[in-house]
Amino acid sequence: MNKVFLIMFVSCLLGLVAFSQDSDEMGKPDLFGPEFQKRFTASYGVLEDREPELQELEIVLLEEIGPMVEENPEFAKSMLEGMLGDDSEATATFNFILANLYFNGDAIESAMEEYDLAIGKYPAFRRAWKNLGLLKVRNGDYEGGLKALVRCVELGDTSPDTYGSAAYSHLRVGNLMAAELAYNAAIVLDPNNIEWIEGKAEAMIQGKRFADARPLLLELIKRNPDKAAYRMFLANIHVELGEFIEAAQVFELIHAMGEGNGDTQLQLANIYSLSGMYELSVDTFLAATPKQLESHINQVMIGVKYLLDQEEVEQSRRLFRKIDGIGDTWSSDQRTRYLLLEAGFARVAENRELLKEKLVEALENDPLNGDVLVQLGSLYAEDENSAKAMFYFERAYGSEDYEYDALILASQMLISENRYEDSLALLRRASQTHSSTGLKALMERVQAASLQ
Repeated sequence: MNKVFLIMFVSCLLGLVAFSQDSDEMGKPDLFGPEFQKRFTASYGVLEDREPELQELEIVLLEEIGPMVEENPEFAKSMLEGMLGDDSEATATFNFILANLYFNGDAIESAMEEYDLAIGKYPAFRRAWKNLGLLKVRNGDYEGGLKALVRCVELGDTSPDTYGSAAYSHLRVGNLMAAELAYNAAIVLDPNNIEWIEGKAEAMIQGKRFADARPLLLELIKRNPDKAAYRMFLANIHVELGEFIEAAQVFELIHAMGEGNGDTQLQLANIYSLSGMYELSVDTFLAATPKQLESHINQVMIGVKYLLDQEEVEQSRRLFRKIDGIGDTWSSDQRTRYLLLEAGFARVAENRELLKEKLVEALENDPLNGDVLVQLGSLYAEDENSAKAMFYFERAYGSEDYEYDALILASQMLISENRYEDSLALLRRASQTHSSTGLKALMERVQAASLQ
């Protein structure tokens, strides 16, 4: 396994963990807490701007209903329901008040229906648009919520919670630039609200603008050092930027603060491997519990293979011994990986019989495994048993990931036997999968040899 592959692996692993941890909370407005409840229905009265005009009788009715809303909301709701029959021409304000009452009674669908009716009667009803938009966002209808909140802004709303909720909706539907701009507006109007900084950071992270997101994460950690998710995001950013030592420092801090887990333990171990600190990497792996190692067995075996590829045989053995005997619940694929590692140690020890034995055992466990087939074919080719080698190479042709390797190795074996036409046929087939200058040059040499 090359270093580039493991960098991609660690980066992917960190991304899954860091971005999944509390990611739904990053930039999410508080749409469930008591403060939201209070703000949402703070006013049952009529504002001068973007509100329907009331007739004299309606003003009288509103004055009578107003005290009931606080003192006897159920009676006020019944009264409004009676007023707002199917053919009612009552002002949209009453629909708005009834919607608020429904909301306070947790009848969310009924509340949204009344906001819709209010908007239908008075399309410029800004507060109705806003409350409808917030409820849609609250229910996870980000497209619908965004439409309502944008309309609210068009009608003149400049409140930070409107911009922040619209930004969050943009973020959830993938409009990253719009989300960032809306979060900027919310931050300008409400710079002390940490949710808006979170949201802007996540918009940048989702847009892979990791260098730009880094100072925002540092600001978030400064403002709320107790939130572990911020440090997880920061570690992820360092990995994405190739700053592995910085990422390791953050993970060490996470563990020192008691916030680490099996994921962070193994991520840290992989980072140390990438940085060439092999002994420290294995020490970090070994600090995990057997249960943690088993739950991340694929990553651990990749770590063993990487150390073996780096010729760190003793360190690789140390880690391999830790997972020996914990495979009772492994999948067939995991069992094959384990046997391939045993084969790898046999190869290093130049024990060809044990190597062949482990490869055969792996093939019995997974008869279509291209890696095993190619390795067995190569072994028999080295033994000059071309018939058996070709048997395994031909079976490997059916493996998408190993077809090219099998074709090249088989063609090289045929060249050594002066079977140039047969070799050229395999090289042509290989060139249809992966064409390169080196392969073209080889085909030209084989073509020339076949004509002599």
